[in-house]
Amino acid sequence: MASRFCTVIAFSFFISTGCNDNGLFGHSKTKEEAKANGSAVIEFVPDKNNFLLLDGTKMHVDTAWTEVSFTYKDGKKIFDTAYGYNFTVPYKRQEYENFSFNLSLVDTTNQMFTNGMGKEACQIRPKYLYDTMKVILEQKNPDTAFGWLKPIITDTIVFTKIR
Repeated sequence: MASRFCTVIAFSFFISTGCNDNGLFGHSKTKEEAKANGSAVIEFVPDKNNFLLLDGTKMHVDTAWTEVSFTYKDGKKIFDTAYGYNFTVPYKRQEYENFSFNLSLVDTTNQMFTNGMGKEACQIRPKYLYDTMKVILEQKNPDTAFGWLKPIITDTIVFTKIR
């Protein structure tokens, strides 16, 4: 009975505090949205665009863009470089049925938070932006005995800031 009571109290607290987004991190879905939100947007061009993935599908990486990381307070966006940046890498994939690759920073010491992989973009969270940002393309091992336990790094993509 006590555990049910604790569950109800915890759930009520979550609902009452979680609905206003306070403290949650956000990111814009497009460059245009980031600009409309008031963030400075910087674009980075990749040195390679087209990749043949280990599962046989083709992927095209587009120009990456950044915005200052933001949280919410009282329903308003609070931009703060202390939380790093959102480095968005848009891509198009021939077929998207399963999660077979990941993009991440080569310099893991520059990683502020974990990445977010979406169906059309990867959100990388660096602490700092440099004129060049190196990103690794890591793929699921096609050997089913290993899969994501022993992924394969197949490429390094160098993104260069557009001036």
